[in-house]
Amino acid sequence: MFFLDANSGVPLYVQLQQQLRQRILSGQLRHGSQLPSVRDLSSELHVNPLTVTKVYQILEREGFIETRRGIGTYVSPQTPVLKMDARRQQLAPSVDQLVAEAVHLGVCEDEIHALLSEKFRKLSRKAQTL
Repeated sequence: MFFLDANSGVPLYVQLQQQLRQRILSGQLRHGSQLPSVRDLSSELHVNPLTVTKVYQILEREGFIETRRGIGTYVSPQTPVLKMDARRQQLAPSVDQLVAEAVHLGVCEDEIHALLSEKFRKLSRKAQTL
């Protein structure tokens, strides 16, 4: 369900937070859907349960999820709309990693622009067919 890369340089909790937030915003995780328990998710991802707890607490403060004591954690019925700054902040770690790898590999800025444009068009077309 989720993929965490310990070698990416991005903290695991940030990776999980971004993936959960993105799945909620995209509708992959629908309003009212129950999330895995802290124990189950930490076991699945091989991370400390405190990592998952931290992510759930952050997402709850942001209004993405809600915890119902004794019942579980659910996607909030009213997901907040991210403003442009928040969207950029959400993308920043991925962009940082892409740029760092491009510089390391000697890929120029124009090539990165072309690659991003191509991928964006492909994914946009794919999303429209769903």
